[in-house]
Amino acid sequence: MKTHAGFLCVLLCLLLPAVLILPAAAVTVPDKNDIFVSPDGDDSAAGTAEAPLKTVFAAKERLRALKGAADKGETVHVWLRGGRYEFTDTLYFTADDLPEVTYSAYNGEEVVFSGAGEIKDFTEETVNGTRVFTKTLDPASGLTDFKSLFRGDEQLPVPRYPAEGYFTVKATCPEDDLWTEEDTPWDFTRGQRSFYADPADLAVDFTNPGDVQVRILHYWHDELMYLTGIDRDSGKIGLSRPSSMLIRDIDRYYFENVFEALDSPGEWYLDRQKNKLYYVPRDGETADGAVLKASALERLIEIDGVSGIAFEGIRFTETDWNVPVPGEWESDWRAENDVDALQAALDVKGAVTVKHAENVSFKNCEFTNLGADGLKFTEGARHCRVDSCLFRNLAATGVFIGGTNGLPDDPDTAADITVTNCVVNGYGRKFFCAIGIHITFCDGAQISRNEISDGYYTAISCGWVWGYSYHLTKNVKITDNLIYNIGQGWLSDMGGIYMLGIQPGTVLSGNVIHNVAADPGEGGYGGWGIYLDEGSSRMLVENNLVFCCGSQGLNIHYGEGNIFRNNISALNSEGQVSVGSRGEEPHATAFYYDNIFLTDGGAPVYVYMNSPGHFYDNGNLMWDLEKGGKLQFAKGGNADRIGFDAAVREGFLHNTAVADPGFADPENYDFTLTEDSPALALNFKPWDYDNAGTVKGSVVGFGLKGGGTAYNDSVTPAAAYEGKGSFSVSSVLLPAAIALGALVAAFWLVVSLLRAPVTALLNLVVSAAGILLGRFVYVSFVHWSPIAYACGLVALCCAAAALPLCGTKKGRRPVIGFIIRSVLIFALFTGTTILLNNVLHIGEANVMSVVLTALALYGAVCAAGNFAGAWKSRSGSDES
Repeated sequence: MKTHAGFLCVLLCLLLPAVLILPAAAVTVPDKNDIFVSPDGDDSAAGTAEAPLKTVFAAKERLRALKGAADKGETVHVWLRGGRYEFTDTLYFTADDLPEVTYSAYNGEEVVFSGAGEIKDFTEETVNGTRVFTKTLDPASGLTDFKSLFRGDEQLPVPRYPAEGYFTVKATCPEDDLWTEEDTPWDFTRGQRSFYADPADLAVDFTNPGDVQVRILHYWHDELMYLTGIDRDSGKIGLSRPSSMLIRDIDRYYFENVFEALDSPGEWYLDRQKNKLYYVPRDGETADGAVLKASALERLIEIDGVSGIAFEGIRFTETDWNVPVPGEWESDWRAENDVDALQAALDVKGAVTVKHAENVSFKNCEFTNLGADGLKFTEGARHCRVDSCLFRNLAATGVFIGGTNGLPDDPDTAADITVTNCVVNGYGRKFFCAIGIHITFCDGAQISRNEISDGYYTAISCGWVWGYSYHLTKNVKITDNLIYNIGQGWLSDMGGIYMLGIQPGTVLSGNVIHNVAADPGEGGYGGWGIYLDEGSSRMLVENNLVFCCGSQGLNIHYGEGNIFRNNISALNSEGQVSVGSRGEEPHATAFYYDNIFLTDGGAPVYVYMNSPGHFYDNGNLMWDLEKGGKLQFAKGGNADRIGFDAAVREGFLHNTAVADPGFADPENYDFTLTEDSPALALNFKPWDYDNAGTVKGSVVGFGLKGGGTAYNDSVTPAAAYEGKGSFSVSSVLLPAAIALGALVAAFWLVVSLLRAPVTALLNLVVSAAGILLGRFVYVSFVHWSPIAYACGLVALCCAAAALPLCGTKKGRRPVIGFIIRSVLIFALFTGTTILLNNVLHIGEANVMSVVLTALALYGAVCAAGNFAGAWKSRSGSDES
């Protein structure tokens, strides 16, 4: 027993130093120059751990006295104790402030910089037949005019009309336009200040119509204006500012901030005329216990002229939004007429802004529920870094990077900005055309190991020069990013990664991109994986995996000398590669080497093959998941199809391997290569797709585990976006209709073969020809050529109309009957097309498939009916 006791004492003595050392390693040891801040502090206190200051504003002012200490290279740190710091004004850092200061959460405590103030003590009422909480706001509180409201960590929505879906612009009002086609400053704008709605859509009599917002979705932009007038008889809608892009009679729109639509839990409305706030509570909330937070502050921090500022472990949150106005550098015509930015929500301000500063960094910070861009690096921002930060629920862009397009030594240019190991999730929540991470002009940048998802427009965009003019942006590395669920059918002309202009030294590598989807309706186009737009040149695109996008996986509009090497483009809806919709011979837009292209269902491998000199292909592996080696290529956008042999014969393909690439499970989006893959015998070099996204084992923001999303999580088949996610008739009803029609046809075929074999065989041949024609038209032309579709529809209608007439008496009646039946059948199936496409919002390709197949089935049923007629004729009755 004594032996055991002695052994225990020795063990405790050995462990005691470790026990004492371990906590010490995790606890911050203050330096003599450190300042402490706490929400419970006092701005007149000493700023020590025992007597902290209360606000970051006071700490910044206190640090001005320490400029001498910074000059000696001594460490200066501001330690922030956990809690909520409410900002009622923007915190400005200027050249007068101390450089080289780090603002950190103390020992990992949760530090929140908020631009919102609390609202509580509500009264319960009934509005619109709905239980609501109300409060008349005190003007002295400073919270009487705001557009953002929060509950806990949730941003609350304003009511919209209609509650779901959209209205469609009925007509335009050219008489109210600022410009005509002849004098417009830009082809895509007329400066429209009104449009006509269908009067039936304006049944609601808006309270405070001047506070109602009008949202128009079109092209690659969403207009956001206020309502200035409404004529319920004519349907004319007046807008508070000219539209930046052409409004068309196919554009979608809806109204926001509509009091009469206030009826769903979580919605709110502020009556500015009465200073009265309305809120629809969620289950379990009480009027006396509800606490909401409102914000009227757009910007939290601006750093201008002071370098070396760092922030660690801080959440920037709860700011308001404003309708953006053109900046001073904008085109004169935009500034003079208050026209919104033409792309990418460029004029939105940053909740945190950095300019004319170097070595500014953000680490393990969070940017959430913000009414502006999360973080904006502008003129003169250099050598800055964003590491392991979370960006979530942002009104506009996550991280914006862009100075002027000057020479590299221009002090207003931006250079050497790094964004790494960050999560950007839920951006563009107020300004839909905003971008996850956006670079306009920057001399060198690193965008790596980020996860970007749930946006309505492009995830990463780099470059801001359309064409071949001078471009500061170069040497940008966009590597190992995971991008998915982008676009979601809202806007057009986007890519998971979108590039512009001449960018020598720029590399796109190791990125995984899936589910990029543009507006599938009329006028919508372009949900690409990697998109090299106008003038994109001298870029290297290698080791990227792009799959299940609504358009092609890889796309070039026009450019010169780009290299696509060792990429996988798979199962994208409208083909795998668009090699350049604008031909610019004699130079080639790009060179495609050692890539794997996996298509499906006859979708083309290449589109826009204008000529063999337009691009150069060599040593690529190609396969069709459904049709094997029966590959299709398109000389046009998706028309003028040719097969593999013709593509080789005409000089488009060189040293191509046609073989199953041997992916582990491509139907379930596992693109790892098996050991016997033929790609390995070529020059293809496999890489680990799971490297895309945040780093495994890291911490993003306050506590989000890095590497938590696999490269093929949350994948949706590309074709699903054609129907905006709605129920697909072709997936359920069509197989049932085919089966039923086949049974009926088989029954009558057997009967008619027994009773009238010659007539039965004749009708069988005609019916089979109609079915084959329908299938051929759909597979080969229909999705890409409405004219070919219409011709196929007419041909099938004629064939179907002719079937019941086979074997009838000669004379005028059969001819008249043929014409009447043709017209009626064509009207019936054209109407079906319109119904499915415009009312049920099923995608165009599915609509055509349904209609053509249904028409072929109708032909088969007519044949069956004719068999019956032949049977009766043999029994002595006339066919009619």
